[in-house]
Amino acid sequence: MARSITQREGIIFIPDISGFTKFVHDMDMVSGRQIASELLSIILHANFLGLQVSEIEGDAILFYKYGPPPKFQQIMKQYELMLIAFKKRLRELHGNRRLSNLELSLKSVVHFGPIAEYKLYGFKKLYGEVILEAHQLLKNNIPSHSYILATQDLLNEMQKTDELLLPQWVKVMDVPTGRSATDLSFTCFLYDTEILKANVLQDQKNRNRKYH
Repeated sequence: MARSITQREGIIFIPDISGFTKFVHDMDMVSGRQIASELLSIILHANFLGLQVSEIEGDAILFYKYGPPPKFQQIMKQYELMLIAFKKRLRELHGNRRLSNLELSLKSVVHFGPIAEYKLYGFKKLYGEVILEAHQLLKNNIPSHSYILATQDLLNEMQKTDELLLPQWVKVMDVPTGRSATDLSFTCFLYDTEILKANVLQDQKNRNRKYH
């Protein structure tokens, strides 16, 4: 029986593995389970914002954090750290296991609003429209597999204190504001992973020169 319910505003952050359904279909169960576990672990370890984990959902992780949302640059950095670590592990899997069919990437949905939390038989569960909307937003027609989908509710909250500055490897989708099946407005920030990769490599070279 549920013992207590609390409701506070907070951020919902869901990184989701693109191409996972095909991956499960094509990969044998033993290898698929191990690879999925490794990739999800990489995402969990890249959590520098101190987000709480509500659930691990097969191809996605439901993160949340109460209070005002972080600056959007921090959310971008959080996603980029996860994306870079994810891509790096994929390259290692390609090399170590000689797997050429791992056509996977990472996208994310970020939402903000009232979150209800309740405890049920020792488990913490999240409840509310914000949770449902965030999951529904994962199903969309965005022509990319590497992006941040940010709801207008989140952006409105951020605009009170934040100025949005985009790096060169991020562009706003041609139609800046989309509409979802939930009738919720959102903006999609598409990532050019090749430019991001080049930037990471250049930063590594610069650091190497600094310490030599």
